[in-house]
Formats: sequence, C-alpha cells, structure tokens
Amino acid sequence: MNFLEFLGIKKVMEDTEPKNVLKFPEPKAVPKMPPVAKPEPKEYYRIGRREDGMTTLTVMSGDGYGAITLSMNETACEQLIKMLRASYQDN
Repeated sequence: MNFLEFLGIKKVMEDTEPKNVLKFPEPKAVPKMPPVAKPEPKEYYRIGRREDGMTTLTVMSGDGYGAITLSMNETACEQLIKMLRASYQDN
C-alpha cells in the first residue's frame, strides 16, 4: 500500500476523474507579426532655450525611439562644457 492509497486519494481520483476533469482546448497557431521598419533619426541632439532662460540639451537615441532632455542653468552649462573638454584626448 502506498501513501496515496493509505490516504484514500487514489480511489477518489479514479472515481471522479472521468466526470470532473476538463480537457484543455487544443492550442491554435498565432500568426507571425510582419517586420516593422525602424524610423531613421533625423538628428542625434538638439540644443534650445526655455522661456524661463534655462538651456536644454535633448539627446535622441540611435534607434529613433527615445530621447532625454537636460535643462540647465548657466553654471551647469559651463560645468558640462568643462567636462566635455576634459574628455578630449591629448594629441
């Protein structure tokens, strides 16, 4: 006698399985989506100025799907320029 028989579960399962068990429906094939062309970015960055005087730097992603905009005051712009210059390679 195994554990399920000891608990009486096997007999209950055998008695109720044909009446109480629902079969899953057969899976249906899902059609493949057609390939979608990625948009070509027209530009990679944009610099502007807001009405409140803040300078904006917008950087677009290479795939054309996303962008991020930094809004900076004059001090932050000068700091960014210094950081960019510091990244130059010495010739």
